[in-house]
Amino acid sequence: KSIFLSVLSSLFLLAALPLTAAADAIDVSTISCERLTSAYESKTKEDLSFVNGILNWMGGYHATADQGTVVDWDKLSDAFNKTVVFCSSHPGVGVLSASEKFMGENIEDASPESYDLAIVTCETVLTNKDVQKNIGDTFMWLAGYHASYNNGSTMLDVEKFIKQTSDIADYCAANPKASLVTAAEKFMSEGE
Repeated sequence: KSIFLSVLSSLFLLAALPLTAAADAIDVSTISCERLTSAYESKTKEDLSFVNGILNWMGGYHATADQGTVVDWDKLSDAFNKTVVFCSSHPGVGVLSASEKFMGENIEDASPESYDLAIVTCETVLTNKDVQKNIGDTFMWLAGYHASYNNGSTMLDVEKFIKQTSDIADYCAANPKASLVTAAEKFMSEGE
């Protein structure tokens, strides 16, 4: 139990830490393509983490009811690349608007390699290398997904996100057979 909690907490906090330097709360609707492109082109670890985190959040935010909690990391990565390319040519556009052109209903259909986060269990995080590799991305995606489906808020409260991931880690340690979506719903849904 404690090993699970330790590994999961470390992964969540590592995923969230680069955003803490940006601000305690970020209104993602105010992030311009110019800011995204500048961060992407700087190639620093912190800036690339910012770009990756924000785009994963937007991937979840734009997910449609038909897509549900199915994530195809390859298709999402392609949508991220298209968003960055579009942004480099349209610096005055907001990233939220730009990303909508390539995500949500505009993303290619998921492939057989996609993951339905509703069936990925907490214990899978420790046994599946692909899930481990994408755990930070997964929780940013889930944060955006819950923001969209709960109240449509475009606010990403980094401090709250870190607390939520810590609470999810505790919950997962006690409930390894629970799905990540179930765990996220307990702590990322409206009112939390």
